[in-house]
Amino acid sequence: MTREDIIQAIYHILKNKIELPTISSFHEEARLNEDLYMDSVMILELILFIELDLGIKMPDEALSPNDFKTVGHLAAFLERQHVQGVVVETHD
Repeated sequence: MTREDIIQAIYHILKNKIELPTISSFHEEARLNEDLYMDSVMILELILFIELDLGIKMPDEALSPNDFKTVGHLAAFLERQHVQGVVVETHD
């Protein structure tokens, strides 16, 4: 899964599942709180949909507020989690 795939998946979840009213402001540098006006409940919903739809595990201990500053920060975090998940799966 590429970074672009991840960003498109985030967009799809926000638009179609969470039905984010501010989706027109979505871009890689958009801040989740300030630009997209996502509150903590919406971010939890986003995490849930990412885990369910993309199969990327987001363990509580791996989560950091910095990873949720912008769409790009979140995409980078998910990319790291995806790579770590693939590495773990190939060693089983």
